[in-house]
Amino acid sequence: MKLEELEHIEQTAFSMVVQALTDYAKEAATIFREEIDQPQDIAEDITREAVEAMGLPGVRERLYGKVDVKKAIYVFLPEAHPVALMLDAKAEARDKTSATIQMSQTSMHVKMHRGGQIIDEAGKLPQVIKRNEQEFYVVTVIAKFFYEETKEGRELQQIIVACIPNGKLQELYNPNAEDTIWRVGRDAPTRGEDFRVRLNFAPLKEKAPWRVREIFLPQTKDTT
Repeated sequence: MKLEELEHIEQTAFSMVVQALTDYAKEAATIFREEIDQPQDIAEDITREAVEAMGLPGVRERLYGKVDVKKAIYVFLPEAHPVALMLDAKAEARDKTSATIQMSQTSMHVKMHRGGQIIDEAGKLPQVIKRNEQEFYVVTVIAKFFYEETKEGRELQQIIVACIPNGKLQELYNPNAEDTIWRVGRDAPTRGEDFRVRLNFAPLKEKAPWRVREIFLPQTKDTT
């Protein structure tokens, strides 16, 4: 399959996720304000509920992986393409510029500079998942919930949704350490922590504007 076709598959699957979260935005703001669970747990629940509410065209296959929502679906272009949708939620009250991921959440090589050295760390997520003689192209999406702590509770301000390119698109998005979409993660190698990295939204959006979408939350406060 040509790279343009792979991009089209990712863009279509990503658009469905963005629409699902957009449709669920008002409920998401209310849940964030009223729930007492940890923000990360709330973000995961909202992401799962939003996708379930949309009712994506599913395939009866079980997927595995270290992400919050794993769903086998069809993407129609107009022919049906099996896709392994890997969707992970993040919640944060500060950084709007990036999202931290584990290497098990990308099929790309992470190429960048760190501590004066060139890093080339292989992602642990497959580019394609095979189930019962069927191949599912892996599409990875990050949904980052940005909120503020107020006297009334947590106010959800924005959802930033980003589509991490599949490893098959490596040369288009991160061919070398100088041309990268990554930033140094929050792991501490001196303490033996697993390697983590931050997806940098700005350079990803510069390469492909559709890959980073911002959903601004509707006003849900009672003003009566």
